[in-house]
Amino acid sequence: MNDLARSLSGYVCEPGSAEYAKVVAIDNGRTRTPPAYVVRANSELDVCLAVDFAQRTGLPMTVRGGGHSAAGYCLNRGGIVLDLGLMKGMRLDKDQKLLTVQMGATWADVYKFVADSGTSLIPVGGGCLTVGLPGFLQGGGYSFVSRSYGLGSDNVTRIKLVDATGMTRVLADDALDPDDRDLFWACRGGGGGNFGVAVEMTLQLHAPAAKTVLGGQLSFPLKRAEEVIARYDAWAKAAPRAMAAYGYVGYDVDPAEPTRKIPFFRITPVFNGEYAEGVEQLKDMLKLDPFDVRLHSMPLPTLESTIGRSTLVGDRLAYIRSGMIGDLGWKPEMIRSVQKMMDTAPSLDSFVVWTHGRGRVDDEALRGQGPYPHRDKRYVFELKAIWNDPARTRANVEWAYDFGEALSSEFHGAYVNYIDPLQKGWATAYYGDNLEKLKRIKKVADPNGFFRFQQSVDSAFEPDVSRPLDLSPLNRTFV
Repeated sequence: MNDLARSLSGYVCEPGSAEYAKVVAIDNGRTRTPPAYVVRANSELDVCLAVDFAQRTGLPMTVRGGGHSAAGYCLNRGGIVLDLGLMKGMRLDKDQKLLTVQMGATWADVYKFVADSGTSLIPVGGGCLTVGLPGFLQGGGYSFVSRSYGLGSDNVTRIKLVDATGMTRVLADDALDPDDRDLFWACRGGGGGNFGVAVEMTLQLHAPAAKTVLGGQLSFPLKRAEEVIARYDAWAKAAPRAMAAYGYVGYDVDPAEPTRKIPFFRITPVFNGEYAEGVEQLKDMLKLDPFDVRLHSMPLPTLESTIGRSTLVGDRLAYIRSGMIGDLGWKPEMIRSVQKMMDTAPSLDSFVVWTHGRGRVDDEALRGQGPYPHRDKRYVFELKAIWNDPARTRANVEWAYDFGEALSSEFHGAYVNYIDPLQKGWATAYYGDNLEKLKRIKKVADPNGFFRFQQSVDSAFEPDVSRPLDLSPLNRTFV
């Protein structure tokens, strides 16, 4: 390790140091898996050297981008964590509307850089600003403007990837090597951590329809869910592409009694256009008499910063489940299941949120862009169980697992960016009919399985979901 450390423009940190603690502290206090070493890469060469070192020593290696891995797979026990957080370089081509970004950047870094450039252009990025780019983009990546411009992965035009041999490869649709073209396809929806270390990507930016977007929230008591969610569901299906209307179910302060929390349903609209037009689009929802309405006109990154804070976990403990809701949308029995499960939540910090899909995401022209299989789904459902006491882990995980199972008959797959170690049939749920092609590409690019983890595309792992639930998959990176 000393020889590697002397070769780096970055540095190596070990347990006990402040830098080590910073890297291990991902956005989920349930996961604090301790690696033997953290390599803080400061260049593409550093990444190549780290991969070569791990190959020669036989030490397992995982890669940390922004530290928002839902299952903590960016960490590992006893191996090397390659942290990209020092690599934040960016350059903007305003004429071509292209932004080239190193993969240690978070969306906060990207939004600030683009805003400081004096251009009104926007990337198709994450709603939570502390999320890193590599995992988000390699898993598909929904943005508040995806219904206008497609997935984040659809807007990646070029990738620099360090492969399992420590060699840098340039991936693009027009790459000369067909294996590089295959890898480009796989890395735009095939999940982070599977095929190599993405060190740089070039992103297509867009000129928004107006200088600001309409964004905000309309809140209703959860006891009105059957009425309101049904009306919302019909309205959202007919909404124009410029309108994305996310849903949220959780607990918030009772406006009539600030000392208590009540369950509520919230619509989070984001309209990519003039504020007045957005308000006009919302008139049918406003007629439902929400008890709280907050609508803002602000640049998209500012809105994302405002909304994104609500989903952070920090040092609390969390477990995440997901599911894709298809053409039938929110059926009455699904709404009742949500009401029932939220009434029995062990923690009032837990919540449900769903992404409003389709629009540009479902365009025929984008269907071959990558392996993301859920373009036709109306909503991406996410359940985030959050609690504080480690002794309450089983109660919260089993509640969240049962919540997901109560809706599972209506789910059509799951979202790899909300990767779940207890997901039954996870590989097909995440990748659908593209799984076998992804496995073939993986075998060619990484024949010895250097880039591996419990739910990498070539893993045979399947969770034991008999009762009592085996929670050990939640506490490890490798099988």
